[in-house]
Amino acid sequence: MDKVNPIEQICEDLGVNQKKLAEMMGITPNSLSNWKSGKQKIPSWSLKMFDLFKIQKEHEELKRTLSNFKVFN
Repeated sequence: MDKVNPIEQICEDLGVNQKKLAEMMGITPNSLSNWKSGKQKIPSWSLKMFDLFKIQKEHEELKRTLSNFKVFN
């Protein structure tokens, strides 16, 4: 089975394109493209940032769910 590219995976998880992800990270789209293509190794700090973005998204989704729950009570 092929290994999923971390850049593709985080874009899918967050529902953003590469340009938006680069903007969120404060890097150039070219840097992100180089990481995705393997021209440059993905820095470990960026993998940690990906995890933080996923946690933030999960937190926002949970907050929305709880907000909706309060409406019904």
